[in-house]
Parts: sequence; structure tokens; C-alpha cells
Amino acid sequence: MMHLDTLKHKTQEFNTSIYAIYLSYRDSRVGWPVRLLLAFVIGYAISPIDLIPDLIVLFGFLDDVVVVALGLSLSWQMLPKDVVNEARLQAYEVMNKPEFSEGHRIIGYAWILAVTVLAVFVYKILFLNML
Repeated sequence: MMHLDTLKHKTQEFNTSIYAIYLSYRDSRVGWPVRLLLAFVIGYAISPIDLIPDLIVLFGFLDDVVVVALGLSLSWQMLPKDVVNEARLQAYEVMNKPEFSEGHRIIGYAWILAVTVLAVFVYKILFLNML
């Protein structure tokens, strides 16, 4: 049971972090370069156009992962620290309420985004010969 409790805690922590990122980017104190970088990263993740074509399967998908991870990391570092701290506090308060319907929606949106990215990757694998 110890591993299950640890997994539940880590999952809750991850979901709270996703919601904190969402709240941070919605804050009016966040500048347009950060928002533009985030839009680029999300657009690149779902775009069929890549820096390295998916003809080389491993490297084609590896560039997607690297660009998205670096872009998210850089945009997270560009956020003002007071915005990040306030967003984390607000996310923790919302996500740890027994009736956090907004938190459920954010988690649902995160899952929809993950499924969409997975669908794009599956599409690229299945129709690789059509490129």
C-alpha cells in the first residue's frame, strides 16, 4: 500500500503543477514573449511539420520531445517568480478542496491534450509511408 499512496501523492502533485502552469500563463503580469513561446511549443507538438522528418523513427520523435520539453522548461523559467508562487498556492488550494470541479476540468483538459498529442504521434507512425 505504501507504493500506491506514493503514486497517488505524486499524481496529485503533478496535477497541481499542471493547474499552476495554467494559472500562471493566464495571469496578466505574464508578458507576451512567454505566451508566444508556449503557443509555439504547443503548435510544434501538434504540427505535422518537424525539424527532423519522421522517416527516421527514433530521431523524428526525439526532436518533438526535446523541443517541447525545452520550450516548456524555458517558458516556465521566464515566468515571474511571484506569479509562479501565487499560482502554486492557488492551485494547491483549489486542487485540495473536496469539491474542486475546476480542478477536474483542468485535469480533463490535460488528458485531452495528452490524447491529442498521442493521436498525432500514432497518425505519424501509421501514415509514415504517405509522406
